[in-house]
Amino acid sequence: MNNQKYLALIILLTPLLVISLSTLTFYLGYKPTSSNNNGDLIIPQIDTENLSLLDAEGKTFSFSAGKWYLVHFDDFKNITFSLDRYKLATSLKLTLPRESHRLRRVVVYKDKELFEKATDLKNLFPEVIFLYDKNNLFEERISGQLNNPYFSKSMFLIDSFSNVMEEFNVSLSFNEIFEDLKVLL
Repeated sequence: MNNQKYLALIILLTPLLVISLSTLTFYLGYKPTSSNNNGDLIIPQIDTENLSLLDAEGKTFSFSAGKWYLVHFDDFKNITFSLDRYKLATSLKLTLPRESHRLRRVVVYKDKELFEKATDLKNLFPEVIFLYDKNNLFEERISGQLNNPYFSKSMFLIDSFSNVMEEFNVSLSFNEIFEDLKVLL
């Protein structure tokens, strides 16, 4: 009978001891130095508040808390490349399991004339949110910390707190981006 009390005590105290020791080691500085994601984490994250983004109807747009956004900056100069990027974003959204409703696809542009000429592209992807970067503020914020998004052709992930937190380079495949999104969402 006495041994059972000690066994029960050990079983109850083991999780508390493990959690206490792991928390202590984390705060003492023993934490991972890198991650195993395929995209490039953006540190510090880029804030998306107070941007001059306008939707297709001309209304001011702001990123909603609780939603994730896959953002692509498009200059509409290479329609074939744009089509491939939109298909990739659509495939990523459709392939995600239960969390696909939390991910929205956004295209940011700055040239209204080229945007208006790309009507076939816009009609193929009605669920994509097209935003006009009125004063190029979004482009400047990203360019201040990373390469110009129109030249790099990267996709960016905006987290549920409306911060740009990860960059997916053009060289990444569908599977590599999907792995990151599946873990994050």
